[in-house]
Amino acid sequence: MEVENKLKSVLGEFFKDSFYKEAIKNLRESLINNNYENWEKVVLIIVNRELEKGRPLYLIHNTSNLPLDENTDEEAYKWLNLMLINSMGGVDSPVIEY
Repeated sequence: MEVENKLKSVLGEFFKDSFYKEAIKNLRESLINNNYENWEKVVLIIVNRELEKGRPLYLIHNTSNLPLDENTDEEAYKWLNLMLINSMGGVDSPVIEY
């Protein structure tokens, strides 16, 4: 799935080796510079929960290398939704921590 690959790319590029706040700031800057074409499609698969069962958790654990308190798709979607909310701010906007 092309859109899932974009999400995977974003998670790997920004979150795998960075602290959350820094990753969000870098993602915001990249989005401001239009580096992610069709970002709205990524937003839609997260908001509409269109990933296959098990994929949200897999992507968080294995692509972005992030621990979750509960190892469930539900929590992975909460994390992904917060990432979307944080990505909408300006580069210097506050970041809501997970």
